[in-house]
Amino acid sequence: MDIQQIRYFLAVAEELHFARAAERLHVTPSPLSRRIKELERELGSDLFVRGYHRVELTPLGRAFVDPAREVVCRFDALKDLSPDPAAATRRTCRIGAATLAAPQALDAVLEVFHTRAPEVDLPLTLAASAELLPALQTGALDLAVVHLPPGAPELESLPLVRGRLAIAMRTGDPLAARDRLTLADLRGREVVATSSKVHPSVVNSLHRRLRGAGVTRLVELPHNDSVQVAARVRRTGVLSLTLKGLAHPSARVFDDPDFAVVPLDEPGLFMDVGAVWCAGSEDRVPGLAEVLAELRRTYGAAPLDL
Repeated sequence: MDIQQIRYFLAVAEELHFARAAERLHVTPSPLSRRIKELERELGSDLFVRGYHRVELTPLGRAFVDPAREVVCRFDALKDLSPDPAAATRRTCRIGAATLAAPQALDAVLEVFHTRAPEVDLPLTLAASAELLPALQTGALDLAVVHLPPGAPELESLPLVRGRLAIAMRTGDPLAARDRLTLADLRGREVVATSSKVHPSVVNSLHRRLRGAGVTRLVELPHNDSVQVAARVRRTGVLSLTLKGLAHPSARVFDDPDFAVVPLDEPGLFMDVGAVWCAGSEDRVPGLAEVLAELRRTYGAAPLDL
């Protein structure tokens, strides 16, 4: 058993989906699945019940979660014991990334860091925007890649990737034959909406836009689980907002013959993902000023349109 296996286990336990866990870890599903199988063989029992679209923790898996987290925390804290004076002053920029944000935004940030500030360590935290933004404000993170806007005056941001919205539905839905839709076309229909707890400023703004267009039958879910959203669409015939194109992790769940995804034609309605940081932190976080300057040169005029 090694620390990589434990990190892989925790990613699958938190995502309950091997493909999403692999994306989060920046690996392909095959080595992830293989390392989990090796861990299960060593333990002599399964950690997961594997289904077609979803996995669940076995009793052993549930019992394994908290001790595994403790092991990872203790392992990561070992560097603090180093007597090397340089260890305490090592150049570090702590980055957070939203798990469902377009991965191209994080890739852009990491690539520029590797080019402009290769000596800077980049510990990465993956979580929901609602967790990452407070961590920025308290100083637990130095930079976050999240959906915009951040919704706090002390946080600055730079859009990197722009996603266009679409409507997902069952293939037999009357709207499925349309080339594109407007919000007015959704009036009178139930529309699954992401919980505002995921990212209050972004989601609340989107909900206001929907209600302002007369889309009032919003079904607000208590989570942002795209698999459960797809299951609800499949079983009940409700509509769901999603992002257009398979470049977005949350949209891939609708890449299935049972679903149709129709672009939403609404000027000014899009979903940006970008870099967020505390105002004034460029001068104290190693490499951040150089990286932000390069990102502004590349994406300042217009974010990458996916």
